[in-house]
Amino acid sequence: MTAYKIVLTLLLTIFFPFIFLLLLSILFIIYKETFEKIGFGKRELSLLIVGSLSTKFFDLPIFVYKSYLLALNVGGALIPLVLSFYLICKNNMRFLKILLAVSLVAFATYMVTIVKEEGVISYFPYYFLPIILSFLLALLFYYRNPSATAFAYICSTLGVIIGGDFSHLPELFRKPFMGSMGGAGIYDLVYLSGLISFCITFPFVKKEKLSKWERLRRKFEKELRIASKLTEGRIPVDFLKENYITKKEFNTIIRKLYENAPFVNLFARILAFLIDFAILSILSFVLLILFFQGFDIIAFIYILLSLQIFYFMFLEYFFGASIGKAIAEIKVKTVDNDKLDFMGAFTRNILRPLEFFLGFYLVSLLFILLTPKKQRFGDIIADTIVVREKWS
Repeated sequence: MTAYKIVLTLLLTIFFPFIFLLLLSILFIIYKETFEKIGFGKRELSLLIVGSLSTKFFDLPIFVYKSYLLALNVGGALIPLVLSFYLICKNNMRFLKILLAVSLVAFATYMVTIVKEEGVISYFPYYFLPIILSFLLALLFYYRNPSATAFAYICSTLGVIIGGDFSHLPELFRKPFMGSMGGAGIYDLVYLSGLISFCITFPFVKKEKLSKWERLRRKFEKELRIASKLTEGRIPVDFLKENYITKKEFNTIIRKLYENAPFVNLFARILAFLIDFAILSILSFVLLILFFQGFDIIAFIYILLSLQIFYFMFLEYFFGASIGKAIAEIKVKTVDNDKLDFMGAFTRNILRPLEFFLGFYLVSLLFILLTPKKQRFGDIIADTIVVREKWS
């Protein structure tokens, strides 16, 4: 094999998704306002990149029976699915348009995928058909509208998982089967089709681009409003209209603004987590004994991490706090000091397995100590804060 072919093979088989992730990041930096207009802000981009990369080997079982196991890969399927439904709601997309487009992409995907011993696969160049079809449907329904990018992502993601995974389940279950939807992680067609569809649709929509100064001004005014709300103080929101500041000065001022904010100290957060961790450990041990009939440390950690995600996500979304946080009298809020939304709860907790393996939350503890808003890594990505309950 020539050097040229070796390089080309490496690009296609190893770096292919990273090329589009890099492209997506560059587009976001340049056209941040356009991305935010469709609900694809820093949180969503970070979730798609950091969240999917860190959880691509993590599967959640959704069906277990004797020799049959069907799981959902977190990075390759769950995150793209959650993002898709979020974008549908954020852009107020009509159900009939989504139904028609997803059905067409699902049918196309079904036609170009086959079941082999290793699972559902598709061959070059046929796996590009769902991507191209999603792109064309997006332009047909939302030409020049920024929502076309979201529509293409949604159609590709939902169409591929329905047509490529769900539609082939009867064939897969004809004999004992153990597999995962989106199991190839960021290399899976579910993940890649949505990512590529978004990128190739973006050049065809109207874009908004602000100067660096205007962006800094807007960001500073936002931080002033948040700080004023948190500290119940009177801070001049119009400060930047007649006063220019550098980025370094901006960071210094922001840190000072939050000195009196009601963010929770490290001790209270550790106490709350230890209470929750004790509860989760007991539940994990019980489930381990029930399903594995013995102690297996690997299985125990897997159950613990799976429970941890949903335990924190649902309790924080519905009540603003887990049991440990409620006892410690602290609460999770959005960075704007509002009630936590589903995407915020999902994002900050889907990253917990990554933080768990980074020195058992040691990196996150350092983030809490060093960041102005006392945010752990998941909080920074999700744009969430933890405050004393009396301030909520």
